[in-house]
Amino acid sequence: MRDLIKSPDFLIQNINTSVLVFDKDIKLQSINVAGEILLSVSIKKVFDQTLEEFLPGSTKFADDLKRTLIDMHPYTDWGVELNLNNQKIITVGCMVTPVIEGDSCQQIIVEMIDAASFTRVMREENTTAVHDAARKSLKGIAHEIKNPLGGLRGAAQLLERELKDKSLTEYTQIIINEADRLRNLVDRMLVHETRPSISKVNLHEILEYVIDLAKAESTSELTITRDYDPSLPELYGDKDQLIQVFINIMQNALQAIAANGQIWIRTRIKRRYTIRKHFHKLVAQIEFSDDGPGIPEDIEKEIFYPLITGRAEGTGLGLSIAQSLLQLHGGAINFSRENDKTTFKVLLPLSNKDE
Repeated sequence: MRDLIKSPDFLIQNINTSVLVFDKDIKLQSINVAGEILLSVSIKKVFDQTLEEFLPGSTKFADDLKRTLIDMHPYTDWGVELNLNNQKIITVGCMVTPVIEGDSCQQIIVEMIDAASFTRVMREENTTAVHDAARKSLKGIAHEIKNPLGGLRGAAQLLERELKDKSLTEYTQIIINEADRLRNLVDRMLVHETRPSISKVNLHEILEYVIDLAKAESTSELTITRDYDPSLPELYGDKDQLIQVFINIMQNALQAIAANGQIWIRTRIKRRYTIRKHFHKLVAQIEFSDDGPGIPEDIEKEIFYPLITGRAEGTGLGLSIAQSLLQLHGGAINFSRENDKTTFKVLLPLSNKDE
């Protein structure tokens, strides 16, 4: 048992959360891959260093660990602020467990959870639950609307044929056109019912196709800046559905920017990432940024729900449909506003088809 405690690497490397093992001098003896990523360190460089050596400014946290060596009581702290060597400051939740041998504490195991990531996962979970409930309600309403629409349109067509005064057909055409518009709206509500047809797809090819469509439909000169990660591998997904996702996001950006506005598209790989409580070794991150005015503050929290829009002429379905289609792929979408840019971030698992 003693050897097992002193050689914990094979136990902790496959744990998804960050795990650090310190000796009785608060010197680092082991850290798993998740911990290296979270703290932006390498075990080769920080092995046998004290906590304060590889995390400058962590004096209070180090003092808390020293007290654990003395009182040998486990504890949890959800507000530990750490200053990383790359100048980044993160807040983590820590579960500290002393490893006791005989009458003394020989090692301390620290499990860390990034507070921002934890909050993000919980927010995604809540958003997904509300979004799904709204979609289910909308689905029932859509079916109830669609059935009488056919009868309404048919009746208008029959009435039009019987009219002797052809000038009155203007009114029957209004009925027919509005029925068609409502039917198209209902069809968009139900678009997420189609299950994905999975095949291997190249995200950059899809993005280029969407950019070409946007340029062809735009009435002004578009400035689109690409920043693609060439190492991004292909993934398994429904090409048509992913095109629809990116078209909806692109249209949202186009509607937000002014005539001389700009759009930035960026792709990156994220490692060891959790999407709605599902852990993935690799995730593709696709960002759409624009320099428009941003999302109105009063609808920020509901922007991905059906029928929520900040534009008088909008239907509020584009981002909701994008969210639904991404959920079918195990992905997610969120947005942020920083440096006068609104960024919609799409996350898609990069996994094998059978995983």
